[in-house]
Amino acid sequence: MIHDILFTLFSSNSDLPIENFTIPEVASTFLHPGEIQILEDLIRIANQYKELKKFVQHYGTQSAGLIKPKQQKPSEEPLPQGLYLQAFADGLDLAVKPYRDLIVQLEANYLKRPNLSLIFIYHQVSQYQSLFGFLLRLVSGVVTQRIHGCALLQYLQQHCLHGDERNYQAVKLIQNSVYAIFIKQLFGWLLHGKFVDQFGEFFIQHVDNTRSSPSAAGTPSVSVNSFSDNASINTELWRYEIRREILPYYFPASWAEKVLFIGQTVLMLNCDPRDSAEKRMIGGERKVAGEKRFATVKESLWGEQEYEFFKKFHQLQIDENLNIAKFEHIVDEIKVRVTEQMSEIAIKEADLVKQLKLIKDYYLLGRGELYSELLKQTKSMRTLFSKGITDASSRDLNRAFQLAANSVNITEDIDQFSFALPPKDEVESACYETKSILSYITLKYKVKWPLHLLFSPKTLDKYNEMFRFLLRIRKIQYDIHQVWTFQRESKIKKNSELLQFRNKLMFLIDNLQYYLQADVLESQFSILMAAIGETKDFERIQRAHTVFQANVLSLCFLMSNNSASDMTNTTGVIHVNENPVLTILDKVLVLVDKFCSFCTSCKDPMTKIERQEFNGYDQAFKNHVDSLLKLLIGLKAGPSSAPLSQLLLRLDFNHWFSNNSQTASS
Repeated sequence: MIHDILFTLFSSNSDLPIENFTIPEVASTFLHPGEIQILEDLIRIANQYKELKKFVQHYGTQSAGLIKPKQQKPSEEPLPQGLYLQAFADGLDLAVKPYRDLIVQLEANYLKRPNLSLIFIYHQVSQYQSLFGFLLRLVSGVVTQRIHGCALLQYLQQHCLHGDERNYQAVKLIQNSVYAIFIKQLFGWLLHGKFVDQFGEFFIQHVDNTRSSPSAAGTPSVSVNSFSDNASINTELWRYEIRREILPYYFPASWAEKVLFIGQTVLMLNCDPRDSAEKRMIGGERKVAGEKRFATVKESLWGEQEYEFFKKFHQLQIDENLNIAKFEHIVDEIKVRVTEQMSEIAIKEADLVKQLKLIKDYYLLGRGELYSELLKQTKSMRTLFSKGITDASSRDLNRAFQLAANSVNITEDIDQFSFALPPKDEVESACYETKSILSYITLKYKVKWPLHLLFSPKTLDKYNEMFRFLLRIRKIQYDIHQVWTFQRESKIKKNSELLQFRNKLMFLIDNLQYYLQADVLESQFSILMAAIGETKDFERIQRAHTVFQANVLSLCFLMSNNSASDMTNTTGVIHVNENPVLTILDKVLVLVDKFCSFCTSCKDPMTKIERQEFNGYDQAFKNHVDSLLKLLIGLKAGPSSAPLSQLLLRLDFNHWFSNNSQTASS
């Protein structure tokens, strides 16, 4: 009977032979009531071990590639596969290994001394009853909460501190097994910009744009040579995101952001197009030399320091207690090395300052003569800005862009920029009343390696929002000046109020244009250049650029006082929260646009109907300016008071508009 008991305690089969000894008819004849109670306790321990072993067999490493046992309850949905769950099961198997070793030792003792008593077996085995109960509750939590991936680290940490030393050591064994997977993925991402995560378990995920949620996707291992051009680099690089719902709570969000940034930087450095050019060299010696240089460049990022980092990560894995400070320290150490390398390449080789100046010249209309020439090209192009999108719109825009560049002798770097428009069946309304082509135009920029980290797709979308707004104002300014030319040539004599109203509109638009270009763009760009000149840390450069863009968006009234939404639709138009100043400016620009059309057909003197229409423009303009001045006075007390004070001073010089508004209201 003792041998059957030991076999039952060791076996994970569903049948328990010693249950036959507890049948009342048998037990009352052969066993003492105390022995019956001991047998029932032993059966309870055997059942606990059986449940744990079943979980290990189903999800552990030994089950990989094998036909897995059936679920105890057919209605239960199995847990999603994953390396973390597999490591959890393997750690659980290690935690119960001392119990198996004890049973083997008891069997060896029994073979030597067949007179071992039942109470001796129970005394040796009963010490694991509490541990098995604890482990079963641990497993039950994983199953019922369906914990997946990195979330297992947080779950185990919550159950780590335990008063029972045996339970504590069991959890530590499981933790060590799970952390081995986490640290391997973290090491691969930080040092090589890639990691194996076919089940989507790491807190950094590769998100496909066709999927609405990253939770459904695993993260593939990214090859260094998987990017064929700049567009694919910029698209692929920014598909990596942090899944905060599975990030363990004891890792700060700032730490996770650093990890993401470092991996993206390493991935970018590993996609050096110069290495691909070297590898494509034809010829024996040149090809060999290129391959040697390719290997040297790949190793130059870390060199011998990679082994030092490997040892530090290995130490993290074998440490008995979790130390978040060590994780933060090693990430900071890697970041320093990576950002210094990236800064050197970005500033010296990619000529970051020149690229930022190009962004200012083209996206922020720093080359004013280019866009003035673009607006003057032909009547058909001017008509293009006021009509809807057609199949030939993109081609016509780019052709006019090239002609304008040639007219003002701009040939260098012009090939880095081109216009694009969405298909006419996919356009959606922008945040303006007018629905002309200006609401959807996009300026494409060929980002120079390795500046993709600075000019992400979202960043370029924001630049395009600025570009559309600035170009629209430039076009309105051009149109109102054309009206001035038309009226001068027509020698209008009897519509003097029409000329005065045109001067008011021209005054407002010219001063708004000067505010945007001088007070906002030039001053903020100078601050950005000064910040870049003071640091060699690429992360600080990136942060300074983000601050620059946020300040420009805010001072151009393209961002609400609270925040701006980063959501973009398929056309690339950013839908920002409505800024009240932008709303009024939009109405003013619409009014100016209508007035320009009105002037070309207005008679001298005006007819009765034209007079009524003109009076409507005049009254609407007064209302809009009154509302605009009140808003600007309220905003002047905010953090951006200096530029707004300049705008208010220029628009309401000598309080002409405000005094007229008060006179009209009184």
